[in-house]
Amino acid sequence: MDDPSLQSHRLTPVAGPTCWRGEELGGRTDWIIEVPPDAAVEIDTVARHLASRPLTDIRRDDAELPIVTPLIERFRWLLTDGPGIALMRGLPADGWDSDQAAAALWVLGLQVGEPQPQDGGGAMLHHVRDTGERIEDNDDLRIYQTNQPQAFHNDGGDLFMLLCRRQAPIGGISRIVSATALFNGVLERDPAAAALLQQPFPFDARGQQRPGCPPVQRVPIFAWHAGRLHMLHKRPYIDLAQRFDDVGPLSTAQVAALDLLDELCDDPAMHHAFTMRPGDIIAADNFVSLHARDQFDDAADNQVNRDSGEGRHMLRLWLGLPDGPPLPPAYRDTREFGPLYEQFPARCS
Repeated sequence: MDDPSLQSHRLTPVAGPTCWRGEELGGRTDWIIEVPPDAAVEIDTVARHLASRPLTDIRRDDAELPIVTPLIERFRWLLTDGPGIALMRGLPADGWDSDQAAAALWVLGLQVGEPQPQDGGGAMLHHVRDTGERIEDNDDLRIYQTNQPQAFHNDGGDLFMLLCRRQAPIGGISRIVSATALFNGVLERDPAAAALLQQPFPFDARGQQRPGCPPVQRVPIFAWHAGRLHMLHKRPYIDLAQRFDDVGPLSTAQVAALDLLDELCDDPAMHHAFTMRPGDIIAADNFVSLHARDQFDDAADNQVNRDSGEGRHMLRLWLGLPDGPPLPPAYRDTREFGPLYEQFPARCS
């Protein structure tokens, strides 16, 4: 701590309910909500009734969910006041077509927060499946549109919600890790790296940058604001930013800090690995967690075929919270979090 360059950064451990280790979370069930049969019927009825309507025309009060509401209240509490992660299990997704699954996720999402745009075109819901393209062949392609492995990263908005409609026959294991536990791990191993990760890094926006913003975002990976830790990390997009002429090479220290962060993410003791089953919804606080996905194979053993549309199919929402915590200025112009600043100006303190 004698290095004066470290003095402007926060270099003290983080505590609280969001600071968990994967090996500990895997032994708990308090973050998992099992949907009882009567609640599943209620959601199914609403989803089928609203499936023919455009999602953005559906409002929160269009769905009466007296049985489901207490489950959603618990779900939201886990995300905002608990470990920052919640799993809802037992929805009847195996009987839903794509529109019905989208309506179910949309209706449940509206009970939690306000949907946020996920791309430059303003789409509020994404279908996460393999398009057959490769990230190396398309500068605007995002990794979720492929079957390639997704390194640990976070999405946009305060929260993400991901519904599994159909799983892949091989691969696609999900993993999640606590950002606060990662910060503590980096701090314990290398305080200089913990300080460096609080300085700006370049991120390739993959053609989804906000209007008037450059194609490369320069933001810190760890940011402190109003006494709370926030994280934004996408190692592949940091590496891909090197394709731009005005992005200088990463320093040896920056690469070492990123490597340490990746090492901690990949440590089985740090992250929790699980398999999404049809009818599961996983959600997490994007500021205090990262998630990843293994590579998957839709066509293994000829069980499914991508061209038939019968491959792995997840549906995703990004959600904003009107009553969420103050937003760090560093993320104002990012494609992930920028819309929150416009929609909830009271949080910009």
